[in-house]
Amino acid sequence: MMNIRRLSIPEKQRADMSDAIAEHAVSMPETASARLVHLYLSIPGSSEVSTVPLVERLDATGKAMSVPVVMNGGLVSASYRKGDQVKTAGFGQPEPVSFLSACEAQIDIILMPLLAFDRKGYRIGYGRSFYDRFLGRLAEKGIFPLRIGLAFSAQMVENVPVDSWDEPLDGVVHESGVLMFR
Repeated sequence: MMNIRRLSIPEKQRADMSDAIAEHAVSMPETASARLVHLYLSIPGSSEVSTVPLVERLDATGKAMSVPVVMNGGLVSASYRKGDQVKTAGFGQPEPVSFLSACEAQIDIILMPLLAFDRKGYRIGYGRSFYDRFLGRLAEKGIFPLRIGLAFSAQMVENVPVDSWDEPLDGVVHESGVLMFR
């Protein structure tokens, strides 16, 4: 249902909103002061928020970036620079061809995809709990980056069903600005 809601947004409008989301995300003080920004590489042709303009802006500011790579059934953080060669991985997501592990202790902000979110900061991801396990693993190491979802405002719902392993967001960046929960 939420994927249909995203798909109902015309492609040009999704591109314009993704550009606005990138601008809001880069303008956040937490992004400006971050040592390392972990973000997903959007799936080409999908209806999710495109991170292409975000990568452009982060690169223009010289910000260090890392991206998720699925390895041994979980997410790990790989160093990434604009223009790095990528391949299509198991779930259709782009991943760097050459894997260079990022220093996860330096991740200050994580920008993640979602299908839906509510005003309590809970999200519906893509159903495999990769980010929940990733955030849990970082927390076990004493690493607590700011958790920000990237979404179109049309993806907000009244309530997201919550399981015991669900890790809440600190905020969501959408086309009209930033909504912080904590």
